[in-house]
Amino acid sequence: MGIKEIIAELTGADQFFEVEQREYNGRSYKAFKHASTGLTEIIQNGRGHGDADFLIAGDQRLTFNGFYAQVDRFLGYLQSHGFEPGERFAIAMRNQPEWLVAYAAATLAGAIVVPINSWGQRDELLFALEDSGATWLVCDDRRGRAVEDVLPTERRFISYDELHAETVRGIPLAVALDGAALGQPHPADFDDDCLLLYTSGSTGAPKGVLHAQHAIAQAMFNMMFTGMLAMTVEGARELQGGATQEKTLLTVPLFHGTGLLGSFVLPLMMGSGVVMMRKWDAQEALRLIERERITLFSSVPSLVKDLLTQPNIEDFDIECLQRVSSGGAAMPSDLPALVASRVTNPSNSCGYGMTETLAVGSQASGAVFDPKPSSSGVKSPIMDLRFVDQSGTVLSPGEVGEIEMRGITVTPGYWGKPEANAKIFSGDGWMKSGDLGYIDEDNYLYITGRIKEIVIRGGENIYPGDTEQACYQVDGVQECVVFGVPDEKLGEELVAVIYRIDVALDEAALRAALADKLAAYKIPKFIEFRDVPLPRGATEKLDKRGIRDQYLVSLTV
Repeated sequence: MGIKEIIAELTGADQFFEVEQREYNGRSYKAFKHASTGLTEIIQNGRGHGDADFLIAGDQRLTFNGFYAQVDRFLGYLQSHGFEPGERFAIAMRNQPEWLVAYAAATLAGAIVVPINSWGQRDELLFALEDSGATWLVCDDRRGRAVEDVLPTERRFISYDELHAETVRGIPLAVALDGAALGQPHPADFDDDCLLLYTSGSTGAPKGVLHAQHAIAQAMFNMMFTGMLAMTVEGARELQGGATQEKTLLTVPLFHGTGLLGSFVLPLMMGSGVVMMRKWDAQEALRLIERERITLFSSVPSLVKDLLTQPNIEDFDIECLQRVSSGGAAMPSDLPALVASRVTNPSNSCGYGMTETLAVGSQASGAVFDPKPSSSGVKSPIMDLRFVDQSGTVLSPGEVGEIEMRGITVTPGYWGKPEANAKIFSGDGWMKSGDLGYIDEDNYLYITGRIKEIVIRGGENIYPGDTEQACYQVDGVQECVVFGVPDEKLGEELVAVIYRIDVALDEAALRAALADKLAAYKIPKFIEFRDVPLPRGATEKLDKRGIRDQYLVSLTV
């Protein structure tokens, strides 16, 4: 059977992944019939994993039982200090176990949890707090010092992890946990709002994206479906290299949907371990993979490449590593071969989704990924996609257009932003993505770029992603961003900024290599080489906007 036929069989009547129509907010959506009712149920079900390892952070180790012991005490503290369901509860701290304790406890208390960008400066922190209307905040010392002068002490918790912590006003999280009576979870309805994720703000001020209990449950079941689809095609995979438990290395921030859902909620459901890093360090990551027998490395492409191109990688025993997932950006065309050269019997995966869809859109792993590694996976069975041109006309399958999405995991709207909602949603519920792509005959989705990134050179539309992918096929190119700059004659010209790991690669050599891969008008007129990694944003994606702005400034100096 083909992929479409296998999906139809797995999601058919009386199957575990059966898809049905479900009413929500006056519209009918596709939904997994047997998914949990919501995030609260998922968190409660995680208690069943008992004494299995759950969180490893430096010398700190928590089993599932140990984690829930802290969650229940924090929940009791919140309830005994007047917390009311529906209040916004903000978290602003680096990745650490206390982040997850606070998140789970606040959810069980009935909160709308607001993860805040822990990379942000004072003004950015204050913006999210004010915009969300958060009345509670748990943060670490660095974030606490940044905003303590404008926040009331009585409703703030500080997770102390630095010297001289006593100089910071607030209640240490350890004090809140010590001696607190065990709390009782607030009964949640499936359509209760429970999460307010902020966009990265790459195209303006960040916007709060609201999600309900059932949407998270559907998104998590969709992740499970992706695994079942791969297993159906290729068969079950056994742990290897001495691993005794599935473990993931958490390398992306928890304030972003990728880290929160894929590296916390999913392991909570599946009984997997989570190994946390204070900050990204490829050498430390290799040591942790070896020491903890980590089986899954899921991150953005730039970090996957950084890990697998370490010159001393063969000094580490990473035989246990099997699942390598790349998301959050288009997969570089050279990455699958790199993974295959470094990982034994690898299971690659990819996906496409948005903060607004809880990462649901398209996914593929293992034998479903392998036939079409340049795609972004197979369309999710609970997400509808269509492609439109600039006039809004719906295009035929295979034609490139703006991706519009409609599904049960799509946000009902931005927090307090009716104007933004009017711009992004159509009258019948379709959400504009701002991304360009097409879908093939097997329902594999291909992303070609963003609408605002299209470069129009002499009347020709150029999708920077095409040129970036061609650059990645050239030896010596480690990271690459391509964008347009104004040109008086042709309107725009193409620029490539490249982090090279081979100084012998120069403009002439790159142009010669690209000539065999691209039409002449897609080869950048301007090429800038750098011998250090390119800047990344808070979610570890390459900061294309910042790199472009920096390049334009350099032209005026």
